[in-house]
Amino acid sequence: MISQWYEPETGAAAHPTAIARGLQARGHQIRVLTGFPSYPQGRVYDGYRMRMRDLEMRDGIELLRVPDVPSHDQNALRRALTLTSFAASATTQVGWLRGADVVLTYLSPATVGLAAWALHRLHSVPYVLYVQDLWPETVTASGFLPGARLNDVAESVINVGLRGLYRRAAGTAALSPTMAGMLAERGTTVPPVSIPNWVDERVFAPTASPARSLSRELPTDRTWLMYAGGMGDVQALDHAVRAMARLSARPDIGLVFVGDGVAKDRLERLAVELGAADRVLFLGSRPMSAMPALMAEAAAQLVSLKDLPLFTGTIPSKIQAAMACGSPIVCAVAGDAADVVTDAGCGVAVPPEDDARLAEAFQAVVDMGPDARRRLGDAGRRAYVERYSAEAGTERLEQLLAQAARGAR
Repeated sequence: MISQWYEPETGAAAHPTAIARGLQARGHQIRVLTGFPSYPQGRVYDGYRMRMRDLEMRDGIELLRVPDVPSHDQNALRRALTLTSFAASATTQVGWLRGADVVLTYLSPATVGLAAWALHRLHSVPYVLYVQDLWPETVTASGFLPGARLNDVAESVINVGLRGLYRRAAGTAALSPTMAGMLAERGTTVPPVSIPNWVDERVFAPTASPARSLSRELPTDRTWLMYAGGMGDVQALDHAVRAMARLSARPDIGLVFVGDGVAKDRLERLAVELGAADRVLFLGSRPMSAMPALMAEAAAQLVSLKDLPLFTGTIPSKIQAAMACGSPIVCAVAGDAADVVTDAGCGVAVPPEDDARLAEAFQAVVDMGPDARRRLGDAGRRAYVERYSAEAGTERLEQLLAQAARGAR
């Protein structure tokens, strides 16, 4: 497996880590080529030292960590260096995987595909792509690069590389039906399949013992909604803060952010400017293991993304995490993500970047009371077990990998 992100990182690393563990549990030998942990702070974690290569055994899975230029801020050049430096390092060390039957390439970011392509060309190892976000749209439509001309150049270069990567893939999976359809139009040789993300179920499950962290750290005279995860520009969280400002007549409703990211300072300033700082609070990051109990104290979990076409085929893993924990969801994402919430009956879906509708959703979830919220959470948990669980997802992914390995023989 090749993934730029892996535990002990949080956020983007949770799913590739869960995949590796799930495949290992089904009897497969897994090796993971990955980076040194730096997400979301943009600096290497304590206990690690950046070097050319570092072998690590984690939960019985062998990891080879290779260096990159860690950065998760808003500087386009530094972010580009983070992505391209890992791709270069992984490519130089990809021979470590030359004995594999098949390589699962966790395609987030798309630059990771360079190492899989090189391994295939040099050692004839087949690769399967698990596409998490669409490129070049992720780069060009999200404002990552300044200026239309630079966007056009980047789009042309990325498209050339991706066409070759898709064409040579022995299999392709996408995290949603819409994304699978888009990939099919982009030249994949094998028809893509939809395999929604799942979560580490050793961590994310209903809890009978809330952490009581909120009651210790936040006013107890409010019902709190929660956003947990990375805070970047694409999450459009300023609209959540503005929605809370609209609810000034409801001091019993609060919104708490758990996590970190490049937008956090700006969101804190916005809450002050809008006079909502007493009802929009920031707890900082918490260990992944503490999240289910912390989530159990909130009335609902917020999932939010910008109103961009590429996100209509995105299902953020926060949705599956909330469903697995039996937490209601307020979903401000268009497309497949809203369909998941609506079909499961596990929350409220509103259009993205709509302050007024989001404020109405916050109020509706609070006003429905604990019993109704419990029914929403139970519906989400049932849907997760039936459609989005590790067992369901790993089995489908295993079939795709086995098919690719057989085709290479």
